Amino acid sequence: MSDLRFALDDLYASGWWPSDGDRCLQYEDGRWYPDESVILAFFGKSIIHPQFHQSSASASVEVVWSTATRGRQAVRGRSREEALILVFTNLYRETHAQTPSI
Repeated sequence: MSDLRFALDDLYASGWWPSDGDRCLQYEDGRWYPDESVILAFFGKSIIHPQFHQSSASASVEVVWSTATRGRQAVRGRSREEALILVFTNLYRETHAQTPSI
């Protein structure tokens, strides 16, 4: 099992919290996080088509995607699961960003 601690720290810091209907997995410390099907469904709703690249030189996975507001972006995780959580967190922040009130 890959070490997801830091990815989950960032996920929860983004304000994400599991909903009752979410299919989630539970990390060894008790925190819940979305499984791959939830993350891929989130991509589909936001018209994001991430591309996964497995590194043959290392055990890492890179996910590349593009959004209208931020352009091309990428994250690298030690596993597909970790990379998915990292990209999900980025997209969650972008789609749930609070607009400052004046």
